[in-house]
Amino acid sequence: MEDQKNQNQPIPFKKASSWKKVLGKKWAFPAIYIGTAAIILAFVMWYQGSVMDTVSKMTNVGDNVAVTTPAAPETPEQSEEAVPVTSGVQPLAWPVGKNVQYELGMGYYDEQASKDEQQKALVKYGNSFYPHTGIDLKATDGKSFDVVAALAGKVTKVENDPLVGKTVEVEHADKMVTVYQSLENITVKPGDEVTQGQVIGSAGRNEYEKDFGVHLHFEVHVDGKPVNPQQYLLQAEAKNQ
Repeated sequence: MEDQKNQNQPIPFKKASSWKKVLGKKWAFPAIYIGTAAIILAFVMWYQGSVMDTVSKMTNVGDNVAVTTPAAPETPEQSEEAVPVTSGVQPLAWPVGKNVQYELGMGYYDEQASKDEQQKALVKYGNSFYPHTGIDLKATDGKSFDVVAALAGKVTKVENDPLVGKTVEVEHADKMVTVYQSLENITVKPGDEVTQGQVIGSAGRNEYEKDFGVHLHFEVHVDGKPVNPQQYLLQAEAKNQ
């Protein structure tokens, strides 16, 4: 009976794990560390060798590889086209009708001028000052006067601007445009061909330069940029007609 009872009881599992025996050795962890480090080092050396081989192939291509050196950025002086002092166009007439005694008001803001001259060519509007991009002409008696085309050309714009007043633009040869602002009683329309000295309107007032009273604001643009009109106008001695 006792023998049968002992046969029915489970026999304990006493088989020891082989991994536990190995890890129980003092040399086990150092050996694992060294082996892992060797594998990592071997991978790094293989990777570096592969990269160097790729670089070597690329540099040995020779004439098949073009190396381009980036160009140095242009300076403002290099990037901007110089505006000629003189051009092939006919000299501009002063845009004032016949028998009008007039005087030059505020001049063009010239970046090459002295600080004193530059200060005289600043327009105060609100709480700020802005460079004057043209010249102002006014009659000595302060009254309105006929404004004429400074050069023959085609009228490209007629508009009423809330700041600079009624405006006329005339296009000429050599990418030149003359601009007439602060006008009244405009007598031309877009598309009209005008001759030099033809009346296009009369001098008036505008909001931007309201302190200047009745006057003509005259600009000259070459290749889309404002330039000093006086370098294209007839000699100053001939302006009073």
